[in-house]
Amino acid sequence: MAFSLLKQPHSLPYLSRSSNKKRKKKAKADVGSAGDDSEGLSFSDVEIVGTSGASGDGSYSGSDSRSSGYHPTPLPKPPAGFVVDDQGRVLMASNKRIATLVDPTNNFPLECVIRRVFRSSQGDECMLLCPVDTPVQILKSTNIDGWSAVSDDEVDAILPSAAYALAKIHMHMVHSGFCYTARGGFCYSEDDIFDFRTDDGQGVDGLPTEGVEITCFHLDGAHYMIYTPSDPLLFVAVKDKNGLLQIADDDLLEDPAIISAIDEETEFNALVEEEAALLDSLLGKE
Repeated sequence: MAFSLLKQPHSLPYLSRSSNKKRKKKAKADVGSAGDDSEGLSFSDVEIVGTSGASGDGSYSGSDSRSSGYHPTPLPKPPAGFVVDDQGRVLMASNKRIATLVDPTNNFPLECVIRRVFRSSQGDECMLLCPVDTPVQILKSTNIDGWSAVSDDEVDAILPSAAYALAKIHMHMVHSGFCYTARGGFCYSEDDIFDFRTDDGQGVDGLPTEGVEITCFHLDGAHYMIYTPSDPLLFVAVKDKNGLLQIADDDLLEDPAIISAIDEETEFNALVEEEAALLDSLLGKE
């Protein structure tokens, strides 16, 4: 699970196409603006996810009379705003699952889905967030095999062309806070997946291990690619003394409560992937 803020990297990573992935297809649902969902957002509105259909200790009543030694594995906690029973049936869904962060450097908002709500070890109100729209970055082709990061100055110059490239595939570039995002849906296959690595095959600090190509475009003889990390982009926000959400300081990320929230999210995502794999097998897909 990726856990970092997405920013234009200043290092020069090189990318390689994945060769051992199963064929994948992905369609992100079209997402509209958050509208009024983020207005009047309070910590208590989404704290309901601390409850569930199971008992407080995570155990589940009932057992198979033919196998008294069988203990079903508790379901992972659902995302914030949902309450499910021990069979995964949705009992309650909140309509307040969106939070807005404001980038202090430019005052641009970033609409986010609230994935987890919890308190730090010091009692601070925290949320694990994921951007509503698709985070995107731009890479520039350096040769037949490699791509490099685009400088901040160059990004500003090519944004109109990048927005046009996204518009061609019915996506809309959003100048969000903290990162650029794209609104709309897209599909991808194995050929669109690549790994981040340096010339010696090592990973690149501060970058996801895997990305997905959304689209490409040409400008002034150069070839550019717009991509998104294949793993969800997650980060922690903390409510300040004025009740406003702020990005958590790095030293807070080692807090056991935050690590626990990330583990919960990882477990839930693993369950989702298992369900998808099971459905594919039932439908006879490879």
